Amino acid sequence: MKQARIKSQRTPAQRKRDALVRAGIAPSRFGRRQSVQPHRDRKREAARGERKHGKDWQ
Repeated sequence: MKQARIKSQRTPAQRKRDALVRAGIAPSRFGRRQSVQPHRDRKREAARGERKHGKDWQ
């Protein structure tokens, strides 16, 4: 009796993506460079300045 063999039709890119997802790396982060400078929330900083220095700040 001949044994049937199931072949995977997944491309190497798909297999790499699956491996990264299994490792816990988000697909949205694939191929992105790490940001050099962190994001600054200027609206939040302005509100904090107002709380620290009063309403007439800046």
